[in-house]
Amino acid sequence: MCMKDLQLRPYVAGTLYHHEGLDGSGYPNGLTKKDIPIEGQIIRVADEYDAIVSKRQYKSHIDISDTLELLIEDATPSPGKKVGKINPKVLKALIKVVIDDIEYEKYCVQEYVEHLEENIARLNEIDTYAKKAKEAKKEKDRIFYENGMKVLFEKGETFGNYVEILEEYKDAYQTRSDILKKLDAEIKKIKKMKL
Repeated sequence: MCMKDLQLRPYVAGTLYHHEGLDGSGYPNGLTKKDIPIEGQIIRVADEYDAIVSKRQYKSHIDISDTLELLIEDATPSPGKKVGKINPKVLKALIKVVIDDIEYEKYCVQEYVEHLEENIARLNEIDTYAKKAKEAKKEKDRIFYENGMKVLFEKGETFGNYVEILEEYKDAYQTRSDILKKLDAEIKKIKKMKL
């Protein structure tokens, strides 16, 4: 396909050689390191990473750190070989990109967690006012606390639904906090990996 299209022809080496292994174990030609263009070596690492980490209907999702461990095995020479199947320099570059990507994901999740914390605190304050309004002996005190609640309500929030919204925020907070812990653990595991 690349050879038939003049605009794609410069990229033919990557597509043609991305199944070749540096140790000669690949296909279609069984080439070794010196004969495999760098484009093919880069695409091989990216293709293997994508194939392992992506959830497909015929397999379950594998954690990124487990995927990188499999790729490290492919970059490690087997007995009697001088090189592994994939280029370790390309794999190191991929690992750096993966770490950067996880750090960015952590940043985004943390931003949302902070947003949730602010709203949980606000809704807890509303709940405190609701309890005080309920316990108020004087009408003017009840109205004072209900007005305090109204000031803190955001669009769509009412006396009748704020408790449900608070619970939704708490559930979302717990879910995102669990995600942050998992991302932290994943980064620590990846940073300890030896290539």
